[in-house]
Amino acid sequence: MVNDRSANEVLPYVPARSGGLVLTGADAPARCRAIRNAYPGTVVVMDHESHTRRTGTADTPFGLKTVHGWRDLDLAGLDEILDGQRDNRASCAVTPTCFIPAEEAEGAPVLAAVIAQANQLRRDDTVVLLPCSWRWLRRSALLLLAGQIRACRHPVALIMQADSDPLERDQAAEGLRQLCRSCPRLMLWRTDLAAFDAMAHGALGAAVGVAAVLRHGVAPRPGNGGGGHKPYPVVLVRRLLRYHRVATLQDWFAHVAPWTCDCAVCKGAALTRFTDREADVIAALQHSVCELYALHEELDVTLTGDERIGWWRQQLADAWEYHRLLASRTGTDIPFPKVLQSWRRPSPMALPGVEEQQGQQRSGPS
Repeated sequence: MVNDRSANEVLPYVPARSGGLVLTGADAPARCRAIRNAYPGTVVVMDHESHTRRTGTADTPFGLKTVHGWRDLDLAGLDEILDGQRDNRASCAVTPTCFIPAEEAEGAPVLAAVIAQANQLRRDDTVVLLPCSWRWLRRSALLLLAGQIRACRHPVALIMQADSDPLERDQAAEGLRQLCRSCPRLMLWRTDLAAFDAMAHGALGAAVGVAAVLRHGVAPRPGNGGGGHKPYPVVLVRRLLRYHRVATLQDWFAHVAPWTCDCAVCKGAALTRFTDREADVIAALQHSVCELYALHEELDVTLTGDERIGWWRQQLADAWEYHRLLASRTGTDIPFPKVLQSWRRPSPMALPGVEEQQGQQRSGPS
């Protein structure tokens, strides 16, 4: 997942067979059309980011920011927007879903409205976006969320919103694993290396953000958001299964030889070399994309199920060992992140009773 301004820098490092782009930003339609005209085999879709601007209601779960202001979408309007994405050559259409409230009493009607209205679309080219708080992964709400996802006749892309990493919250990592095991047409959207844990547990795919703000959902804001900050270089350190600021790596390796990288961008150079100059920020981003797809290549050759879970558990075991070795070598306290600890735990079973709950929802009260 990448802002339209950075798409051209990322594109050369995205493999056409197994990769693609999710474009955000005001110029996403034009950029999508240009990329698809030049590279018709590349998967490119758009996220209008309505979920970052408005909270949905049961009456208006879909909407869009336009040059004339905010536009609530009925079914005909939704169809029109999805057609517009396809007219701009998007590989598939993605619903402009507003944010689903975090509390079940308020959010459940909105969630149900998203699925109900999406199911009325007579299309086979659409992904339904579900932007939710991490709180929907808690046991108290998870069964309801899973039932609605399974009731959807389209593939679903799930966004988890939190102030920082949503999967560091209590019950969230386990809940997402159960959801992936229980919903066969689920994708993870606007995420980080949680993409691999999700795909290991049955998710169809994922959209990993190239920037920190695109690696988890954000609370809706009516305006254009912050902006104006100076970007700083962040790199994916594959051995640690973590994104890190280069400044942190420079501190760690201040007195020992730094780790190097053999990706197509680094070509054996040190991971500590990036500065905050624009060219280095872009190169750091490209490095991270290369490393992301190198990891995905390994996952892609595994069989779904136990083999894939076993491969992922080995990656986590290796990352734990690299954390330990790095701390010993640099004399620095480098804790093993909470989310990686969660992923090392045994995998939970699929959710019980999802199909039964769906049947009750379709039949209604007796």
